[in-house]
Amino acid sequence: MFKSLRWRLTFWFVVLTTIVYTISAAFGMWLFRVEMTSVIDEELYALVDELRPAIAIKKGKPNLQEWAKTAPLVPFKLLPTIQLYDTNGNLLEEHGPSGVSILFSSAKQEIKAEDYHIRVLSLPLHEGKKLVGYLQLELSLRNRERATTQFVSTMGLIFPFLVLGLGIAGYVFSGKAARPVEKSFGILQRFMTDAGHELSTPISIIQANAEAMEIEHESGQARENRLAVIVRSTERMANLVKDLMLLSKMESPQLTTNKMSLDLEKLVRAAAEEFEELFKSKSITLNIEKVRPASIIGDPDAIRRLIGNLLHNALRYTEASGVVTVELEQAGRVVKLTISDTGIGIPAESLPLIFDRFYRVDKSRSRTQGGSGLGLSIARAIADAHKGRIEVQSQLGKGSTFTVFLPARM
Repeated sequence: MFKSLRWRLTFWFVVLTTIVYTISAAFGMWLFRVEMTSVIDEELYALVDELRPAIAIKKGKPNLQEWAKTAPLVPFKLLPTIQLYDTNGNLLEEHGPSGVSILFSSAKQEIKAEDYHIRVLSLPLHEGKKLVGYLQLELSLRNRERATTQFVSTMGLIFPFLVLGLGIAGYVFSGKAARPVEKSFGILQRFMTDAGHELSTPISIIQANAEAMEIEHESGQARENRLAVIVRSTERMANLVKDLMLLSKMESPQLTTNKMSLDLEKLVRAAAEEFEELFKSKSITLNIEKVRPASIIGDPDAIRRLIGNLLHNALRYTEASGVVTVELEQAGRVVKLTISDTGIGIPAESLPLIFDRFYRVDKSRSRTQGGSGLGLSIARAIADAHKGRIEVQSQLGKGSTFTVFLPARM
């Protein structure tokens, strides 16, 4: 059980940290792009500061012919396209890489089209107060996109190693975190087992003495009634202790059951014979015609208890003239045991709770008939201990069907 808990803790630790890593990587990519764009803008503005003094106005139009002679000496890391336009938006000059011959109206913007993806800085040029043209710088964003892709690839390459590291760290950490819980659970289980053993002795003594007193005192109806109550109560306490001890045994990963090869058909038919008189006394038909050969590996006492609990449950909640049907079949690797009844049924809201300890659908009815509320809990614990499961289907007023699935002996 705790090994399963440890794996679940590790799984959720890895899942949550992976989500955090993914969100962080996405934010990092966005921040990286923003910083790269900021660097590009700084370079463009720095180049503008270099170009403005070099722009000559000839015949009312901007000119960079003199600057172009020394352009290779300009120490800019990025290589933009430098363009001069007249006031009508006609391209006058272009220096550097071939760019897009369009004057963009906005001062600073990012333009993406089928054939290009550029960062543009467009500024007006004046002679005095007169507009004489425009200076436009265009820089391809291929380098930025390439760097962003490289960033994403690097994060992707790191991811498998990160998940592996997180898995190992999570498994180690969850083991340390679950150890105190496992220790507390072990103490609780030992307490239940020890308490069961300690309670068994005084209960047996009380029961024996009460029965002896009942035999010795043949007169006095009131006294006999009280003694009968004592006997019934001690019997109920003894059964409850046994049930709690069995639950503790079935749910403990440290305790192993006495598993062996079992002929489940014989066990089912034997259990049906034991209950036959009880069903007859209540005028309930017990049908075992569909019990087929099936074999499993299991603890015979525990499997008998599982079958007995389900039959007892069907007996308790089926009215006179009702029918209880037992079916058993083996299909491949699975053995299916079905016990269905035509009883009172279970309300839909109670179905998820019926396997909980001490849960009773009809509390007054169960107490009157001596039920402890542990029968179905024990049945499920036994099925779980044998790597099986129990399913239930029920309709109020029409009956219930309990199906046990167990691994077949191969």
